[in-house]
Amino acid sequence: MRDTGMIRVLDSLGRIVIPTEIRMTRNIDIGDPLEFFITSDNTIVMRKYKSTECVFCRELNSITYYKQQFVCQSCISELKDVPESLPLHPFSGEVQAENDPVYELKEPAATLSPKKRSKKSESLLRLSQALQGNPEATQKQLAELLGISQGRVSQLKKEILMLEASSDQ
Repeated sequence: MRDTGMIRVLDSLGRIVIPTEIRMTRNIDIGDPLEFFITSDNTIVMRKYKSTECVFCRELNSITYYKQQFVCQSCISELKDVPESLPLHPFSGEVQAENDPVYELKEPAATLSPKKRSKKSESLLRLSQALQGNPEATQKQLAELLGISQGRVSQLKKEILMLEASSDQ
């Protein structure tokens, strides 16, 4: 991977803008948490923050650390069921089964992946799961667990209370 560097000026509040080119090469989306740290040779390092949730389904419980990623037990069992190596079709590069000329999915793609959720609804779901698994946790502990700020946890908890109140009526 080639090094990408640019010079940016701090604004009056001490902020910098990370250029689109760097965000694209490092797979950083707007709103993604980033962590900054300084190495022993005074180099400032920035990387995408990884919270302790499953990289596939964002589950918070029964997590295992494997090859720099967190994976839950249900995803591990699903991955074990997938054939290890299916040959690629020589022209299209698509995966093909050993006996079939071209590997075809038995189910439509819509049923294979969960419905796309907005970040807000996904965050609400993750927080409610974390609250169920850790009912005595503080907002700070929940924030560390989910990889979001304590203030965002507070906002989401208010949102959950409002949703519960509206569903009770």
